[in-house]
Amino acid sequence: MESSHHTSSSIHSDSLNLALLSSAELAMRGLVPALPKPDWQVIIKPLSELTTEVDCLDDDYHQVQAVIADNQLATSHNRQSDQASDIALEVYADGKVAAVATFSRYLEDPRNPRKSSELFYEVTLHTIYVKEAFRQQGLAASLCGLIINIARTDCDGLFRTLAQHSIQLKLWFSALAITQGGEAICDLLSEAFVEMADDVIDDLIEEGVPVRYQEPMIFVDCLA
Repeated sequence: MESSHHTSSSIHSDSLNLALLSSAELAMRGLVPALPKPDWQVIIKPLSELTTEVDCLDDDYHQVQAVIADNQLATSHNRQSDQASDIALEVYADGKVAAVATFSRYLEDPRNPRKSSELFYEVTLHTIYVKEAFRQQGLAASLCGLIINIARTDCDGLFRTLAQHSIQLKLWFSALAITQGGEAICDLLSEAFVEMADDVIDDLIEEGVPVRYQEPMIFVDCLA
């Protein structure tokens, strides 16, 4: 393993812009897949602005949050501090919250990478929760699709920028499943994340962008 102190000059280049898109910028990209009903709406916002209405969700939502807080996956990578990293997705039906998803996008700090030739990007799922009255209608799948679309947008931009500096991007997905339903969602997202990586890299290679394929790393712990 290379020392983090032996970083390449290209990582410190002023021309290397690695800022992740903010929630407002993501909202303008039209990334939301079709929802089960046309009058339902998804709001993309910073996790810090998660609506207080979430406090009124069913008890099992808060039980999920408590377990996640106690079992948060750790990483030895140095993550870039960025307000845009933590995202909340809120689905509104009839003016009320019907579902919520929270997740983080982490980019390794380019000022202190583990290797001079690569940086890592990670999506960490915190929770996807659908109120009981709105289940079995495809809302969880829609939220999964939106998370993957956001990751696709991130990866496309990061791959293109880093390729100009001969730096490879390594992709990670991590999650904690504490119920059988959560395990199914994690499996769905894990598979979709790998497929997304394949599609993005294949498209970039076709365009002549000098990227190299690496299998995404998947870290899913199951407590169910």
